[in-house]
Amino acid sequence: MAEKLIQELLGHVPWGYAYHKPVLNNRGEPEDYIFLEVSPAFEVMTGLQKNDILGKRVTEALPGIRSGNFDWVSFYRQVALAGVKQEIIHYAEPLNRWYRITAISSPKQHIVTFLQDISDEMKQIMEREDLLQRLQAMFNGHTAVMLLVEPVTGQIKDANPAACSFYGYTRQELLSMRVQDINMLPGEEVERRRLMALKKKQKYFLFPHRLKNGEIRLVDVYSCPIDYSGEKLLFSIIIDVTEREKYREELYREKELLRTTLVSIGDAVVCTDEKGLITIMNKVAGEITGWSEEEARGKMFDQVFRLVSEETGEVIENPVAKVLQTGKTAGPAPRTALITREGRQVPIVNSAAPIKDEKENIFGVVMVFRDITREKRKQEEILYLSYHDPLTGLYNRRFAEEEIKRLDTSRELPLAVIIGDVNGLKLTNDIFGHEEGDRLLKKAAKVIKKSCRKENIIARWGGDEFLILLPRTDARMAEKIVGRINSKCGRDVKRNIRLSISLGYAVKTKATENLWQKMKEAEERMYHQKLLEQKSYRNNLINALLTTMAEKSTETEEHAWRLKKYCLELGREFGLSGLEMEQLALLAMLHDIGKVGISESILKKPGPLTPKEWAEIKKHSEIGWRIARNIPEMWTVAEYILLHHERWDGQGYPRGLKGEEIPLLCRILAVADAYDAMTGNRSYRPALSSEEALAELQRNAGTQFDPEVVKKFINCRQNIKTLLKSRELKLRRRNTIETQY
Repeated sequence: MAEKLIQELLGHVPWGYAYHKPVLNNRGEPEDYIFLEVSPAFEVMTGLQKNDILGKRVTEALPGIRSGNFDWVSFYRQVALAGVKQEIIHYAEPLNRWYRITAISSPKQHIVTFLQDISDEMKQIMEREDLLQRLQAMFNGHTAVMLLVEPVTGQIKDANPAACSFYGYTRQELLSMRVQDINMLPGEEVERRRLMALKKKQKYFLFPHRLKNGEIRLVDVYSCPIDYSGEKLLFSIIIDVTEREKYREELYREKELLRTTLVSIGDAVVCTDEKGLITIMNKVAGEITGWSEEEARGKMFDQVFRLVSEETGEVIENPVAKVLQTGKTAGPAPRTALITREGRQVPIVNSAAPIKDEKENIFGVVMVFRDITREKRKQEEILYLSYHDPLTGLYNRRFAEEEIKRLDTSRELPLAVIIGDVNGLKLTNDIFGHEEGDRLLKKAAKVIKKSCRKENIIARWGGDEFLILLPRTDARMAEKIVGRINSKCGRDVKRNIRLSISLGYAVKTKATENLWQKMKEAEERMYHQKLLEQKSYRNNLINALLTTMAEKSTETEEHAWRLKKYCLELGREFGLSGLEMEQLALLAMLHDIGKVGISESILKKPGPLTPKEWAEIKKHSEIGWRIARNIPEMWTVAEYILLHHERWDGQGYPRGLKGEEIPLLCRILAVADAYDAMTGNRSYRPALSSEEALAELQRNAGTQFDPEVVKKFINCRQNIKTLLKSRELKLRRRNTIETQY
């Protein structure tokens, strides 16, 4: 019953089961075994059928069993003789399978065999061993740097010869180190990357590794986790990429340089691909076109850049398309304008060139252009200034000379020429400054321009001279224009001074006549006219200056009359000659003429003057001297006007003369002027009495005033009082008559 149960159980276990009895030789030793029983699993595992092998010897059932590297019969005999269980793993060549065989000896040297098919397991083991062998061969023989690293501690578990050569360490030295010893990154970063490698989130990393000699090299580390000799390790292939990274950095720097240059360059730059689609456009190009780079990128060039002729407004040839078609640089088209996104027309100058690869294949176009609005405006200004006078806006001498050459050979006859000279320009500059002189020239230019026709050529010929060329104009019309200019000058009055231009004209009526000769005739007439008008103009100028001086200062006509009388009385006391008396009278009237060039706010200031204002006031004697030197009727007193504020003690101005170095006429004027000033009312003080004023003169005799002049002034004061009373009676009578009328 028990035996039957055991047989039943053995039939259901997943192992192969076989029961053998020995076949003994003459010596009583087992030389073979006969199959007494096999389980279904045995049939499956071996491919032997139960009915075919029961009762047969093992050598009959498996004819090649002794020809392999393992003798099953000998193995069974050893088990039987030893009487113990034995287990082996065996590859059965006849069956082409791997088995785990467990053999047990039973009584009478019978053998019980348990069989497990481990072919799949052995296949994996053998494949892994093969892989490890190949890995080891590659690890030791490959020129690539390789390390095996314990992933948790970073301990280097193995290093191939290439690694030793690269790092400069022996294998034993490397095996005593951790990866952290050669890795120059912080530990936290190394740990982060180690975890990423273990999780297979990233295949490789860039590390800076330090060699034994201290050199730092950049390496790519390719890592993957493997099972090696029962350990989980990181297998790392290390590639020196220092040169690659150096090249990459150089490439990056070059790219950044080009990008920075492109961004910062003053010109506009646009690039396209081989199809004409915009790929790059710098900021300047965006500012000119009105398109941003993001908006323009990917659009066809002519969608963004509408180029037309400035002259005709017609669309011109697309330079990018031309370059792509010809493969040659396209130079600037004359007078090109770009129509901006807003529809504004901008004049530009541009050039386009092909972008080629190393094989000379075109893969794009670059166009450089710039807005030349300012340049054109500047050129126009330069052209304008080359033919125009910057002050008056009229044509300049250069242009006039070219027109003279042109007109001298033309047949636009009669041809009149008028030459005009502004009177008193130098005097105006000396009195009121060059700014006022410039205004006078502008006024003259304006008057001349208004008096002429549009087709007439008007030029500033020299400093104060103007030239007018009048094609198809006879003498009658030229004289009419001269009269028109004079009439307009008469209506232009400023500072009581009338604008005055001396004019002369001549007319070329025959082609054989020389225009330059006619200009000379016109100039002679102009000078003749100037001579006739000179005295009248100067008298008008003197009167205008006196009127202006009276309007600007607090001094009145009465002051001038009294001063003249005081000076003449003193002149008689000193026995001056007739010429000296005339000069003294003129000096009394005109000594302060220079005040016309001083600001009215200073002259009429009610309170004390500042040092700066005093310095300005002191200039009036020099201004008066310049005025007098330029007017023949006044030049004899020019020096006296300059020195009339010198003091006896040398503390005066402008030269600091002392004592009798000062002309007598100036010393006389100083006393008379001071006395009249003290006895008259001023905005900053009341008038002094005659006795108080004379006492003040005596106190300052020897310092401010000539003592002898003060003495004589006091001696002749009775005559002066008589003169003053006579003047007052005359004024009363005149006022009475004016009231009656």
